[in-house]
Amino acid sequence: MADDIRTFETGFERQEGQRPSRMDVIPAGPMRRRWSAEAKARIIASSFEPGANIAEIARTHGLLPQQLYAWRHDSIPGKRLSSKKMGFVPAVIEDAGGAGSADGGGDEIVIRMAALAIHVPPGASEDHIARVLAAVSRSG
Repeated sequence: MADDIRTFETGFERQEGQRPSRMDVIPAGPMRRRWSAEAKARIIASSFEPGANIAEIARTHGLLPQQLYAWRHDSIPGKRLSSKKMGFVPAVIEDAGGAGSADGGGDEIVIRMAALAIHVPPGASEDHIARVLAAVSRSG
């Protein structure tokens, strides 16, 4: 155990006749803070008010503007959902009077998402439909 003790050098390189200069010890930064959901929501809400200055709001709460922008980004519901993979939803089949499409090529598929309706024509490949849905999910 005695061999594990290490001594630290206490001498300084200096010119002959000069005293060593002062050495400052700077402690590590503050510990990582934890914000309650209510505090985050209050700060985010104030940043969305008309005429709000993000840098000023961040400064008053001891944040960096980048942190506040990240919180704002995460608070947008569509952004959080777009990172999740698409899943299955129930299919609803509507009878359009028993007739197919006007050109006789079969029925089209309509995919409704919020205020968006995607009409899939008969004969569209699975790959094409997947690319369209991926583009829609990326656009938020």
